Amino acid sequence: MQPKDNIYEQYAYSYPHKQAYRELPTPIPLQAAWSKEDKTRLSAYLHLPFCEMRCGFCNLFTVSNPKNGIDTYLNALQREAQNHRATLPSIQFEAYAIGGGTPTFLEVDDFAKMLSIFKNDLGVDTNQKYGSIEASPKSISPEKIALIESYGIDRVSIGIQSWIAQETKLLGRPQTPELAHQALSQLANSTIPEINIDLIYGIHGQTPKSWLYSLQKTMEFDPVEVYLYPLYTRPLTGLEKMNNQEKDHRRTLYKTGRDFLKKEGYEQVSMRCFRKAAVGHVETRHNSAVDGMIGIGAGARSYTRTLHYSTHYAVSRKAIQSIIETYSNKKSTDFQEITYGIYLDEVEQIRRFLIKSLIDGGSLDVDLFEQHFNQKITSISIVSDLFEQGWLTQNGSIIRLNEAGMEMEDFIGPALFSDNILNLMSEYELQ
Repeated sequence: MQPKDNIYEQYAYSYPHKQAYRELPTPIPLQAAWSKEDKTRLSAYLHLPFCEMRCGFCNLFTVSNPKNGIDTYLNALQREAQNHRATLPSIQFEAYAIGGGTPTFLEVDDFAKMLSIFKNDLGVDTNQKYGSIEASPKSISPEKIALIESYGIDRVSIGIQSWIAQETKLLGRPQTPELAHQALSQLANSTIPEINIDLIYGIHGQTPKSWLYSLQKTMEFDPVEVYLYPLYTRPLTGLEKMNNQEKDHRRTLYKTGRDFLKKEGYEQVSMRCFRKAAVGHVETRHNSAVDGMIGIGAGARSYTRTLHYSTHYAVSRKAIQSIIETYSNKKSTDFQEITYGIYLDEVEQIRRFLIKSLIDGGSLDVDLFEQHFNQKITSISIVSDLFEQGWLTQNGSIIRLNEAGMEMEDFIGPALFSDNILNLMSEYELQ
């Protein structure tokens, strides 16, 4: 594993990528898929695939400003949640997330219905377990903030991306700094314990001076977390169609942002995540490297130890709309079977364990690995390579990426993909 000049290959926040999913040879009953799993320490995820706009960099499973269909989607979401609760009555959740899309895109009544489905129909104890929800400046409001507070959601993540109007416009996200300021002021005055602000570096025309301005402006709201995302130009997105060609200066801007936030009292948790040192790091997913997840909604990912599954995957508006429509028309019995996903043998499980443990702020528990896979971590050549490169540090039985390793996350993550998964992804026809 040799370092490269271009370290920005892919954000490997999960494994395997949905582009490796396929139609299963035989549909799997939901109950059978989970019959041998420990269902007492799960993560829960709800996917709301709607936004007020489609950002130029976005390749997420979402459509912008739908004219209709929200009611039928929420009704299907409720059927799916109720089906899971009835089929898997012993499920217990330790952490949760509500994402998209933009969950706060919904009108207040629909937003309340969505939260009720998650808590009361699926059975996620939002007031007692740690959880997060995504928001945007345009869609947040005092009424929605009050609902977030009443459901005990610990963390709101809001995408500001830049405090300079010209830069957000170039991202296909024409929000004004005034709107962003208003949204963050409302959140700062709430009782929500943690606010995360997302920023993007590598925007066309962005300079070290303009990047530093956005970082400094962000500090005015005293967020618990700040995420710094490198800009990627992905297939079928607005930015790809613009085809702006310029020198890649993301690595320089990354170091500027990293050093600035560390001086401001933030601890670097991962390449992207910087968290107030005084608050400490919360393991929001307890141990997502080994514990399972149940996701509801079109585009949501679920996984056991050996099976990962979801609805079909797409990026283009037309294809996503078709998948959402199919999902919204499902009957309760349709949620009893799994038809689309991928099986993971032990080799793939090990690669997933490494990615989920080392990337995006995780930690690799050597004892847990050796107990889970019945082999020594020293037998894994990839781990030895990472130590040789000077990217890992070990404290007792815990291995983490060090500062140099975190800088290389978007190179290290994809380097851990197997040839099988890479081949499946390369053969996938993106729609």
